[in-house]
Amino acid sequence: MPDPADQRPSTRNSSARNSSGPPVIPETPLADALLTAAGATRASFHALPVSRRGSIRESAFADAYDALFGRGLFSEATITAPPLDSFFFPHRSLARAEELAALAFGATGTLFVTAGTTTANLIALEALIARPDVRVLADKGTHQSIHFALSDKHAAVDYIEPRVFCEHSERAALSLPALLEQAAAAERAGSPYELLVLNGQSYDGVVYDIRAILTALAEASPSLTTVFVDEAWGAWSYFHEATRGRTALHARAADPALERFTVVATHSAHKSLSALRQGSLIHFSGDPELAERLRLGRYRHHTTSPSYPILASLDLARAQMELEGRDLVERSLRLTRRVSETVAGDPALSAFSVNAPAVPDAFAGHAAIDPTKLSLKVSGLPIEAPELRERLYSRHGLYVNRCTRTSLLLNLHIGIGDEEVAALLDALRAIQRELSPAVEKPEEKRVSTSFIIPYPPGVPIIVPGEEIGGDTLRRIEAIRSAGARIYTIEHRPR
Repeated sequence: MPDPADQRPSTRNSSARNSSGPPVIPETPLADALLTAAGATRASFHALPVSRRGSIRESAFADAYDALFGRGLFSEATITAPPLDSFFFPHRSLARAEELAALAFGATGTLFVTAGTTTANLIALEALIARPDVRVLADKGTHQSIHFALSDKHAAVDYIEPRVFCEHSERAALSLPALLEQAAAAERAGSPYELLVLNGQSYDGVVYDIRAILTALAEASPSLTTVFVDEAWGAWSYFHEATRGRTALHARAADPALERFTVVATHSAHKSLSALRQGSLIHFSGDPELAERLRLGRYRHHTTSPSYPILASLDLARAQMELEGRDLVERSLRLTRRVSETVAGDPALSAFSVNAPAVPDAFAGHAAIDPTKLSLKVSGLPIEAPELRERLYSRHGLYVNRCTRTSLLLNLHIGIGDEEVAALLDALRAIQRELSPAVEKPEEKRVSTSFIIPYPPGVPIIVPGEEIGGDTLRRIEAIRSAGARIYTIEHRPR
């Protein structure tokens, strides 16, 4: 009997080529292991009845399962024996996949999580806050999971609040001078902060330059050496030179002066990479004891039934970004510029404009706008942004999640291509045509050379030599709408 591993699909794209020959396809150990396990496993006497479609082969719902999930999803095997791995104590394929992810992101180590970044944040803070009353300076704009975790750990938290700088998009940023002064004041008082928590890339598209912040912080508060950055929306940023420099892990790796910091960053991989929903990454660099504390935190807080399809998707997503990430991000940057320039220059889109394409000068040294997120203001239509969002989805199949009263947030992630952007622009044009008030041109009159006669009754409303203006044209249209036929009879002078 042939080895099932020899029959499995390959994660390698043998047809991929570049100008210098075949590319080096990145290793995907966990995805390969799952494919091998799926091919080798005939039945599981453990759990997961739906594995290999066992419980639905003759079900009335089989077609619905297949349509929603695809047959490939049912290849998951609930085993930890070779070639798969122990989730909590990995030493084979998962350990190698996490090692490759750490190398790709420039971290000392990486942990995979299949319960979302809410759980990843909880695990990270479990490891970073070793005792109650740890002094924490926290960005109030972080995700709720961070606030809850800080509360549950009984940390001594002082918040610094972002300031809104664009009322339409509701974009906000921290004041770096205020952050530094608060940290320096605690240092002078003899009770320095032990942990700084930042929202590195916000939902609304504000990105912090972590290197600039840490450089300034090192002088303002030498005792503060541990930083946790929620980069839920920013995993893609590590794979393009235009955006990599602002990221948390790159900041520490690129500047020897910042090696004094221990940095932890979390990524909600499904938000910006080709990973399945709830796939998340925890990266860390610095304190050598942190790795064990993070693994213990994962053991304490993660489900004991991790999803191997999600884990494999994290492995594949990392490999894809290593091979294709720069090109994918470059496309996103190009398409964002295309939308912005088209909205600015197309009269058929005059009802829309782009909000706050750059941060104000007060924030420019440490913050920027995510170049793949556009805030689109709706100003020339008789509807507000929430209704526009509903029309885009119900009539055009285009989904937008975030909106304020006046504006929509467009996230041009790596899954958006030219076709989707064209569909968006066409939909916006159609909505503007439908809803914009009619603009009347200055009335132009001309002299008729014909009889214009509605029938019935057969009485001319215009005779040759009379002027035809807007009132006459509206009268003709009203008569036609009432059911009469309009005849134009040319006048033949002698």
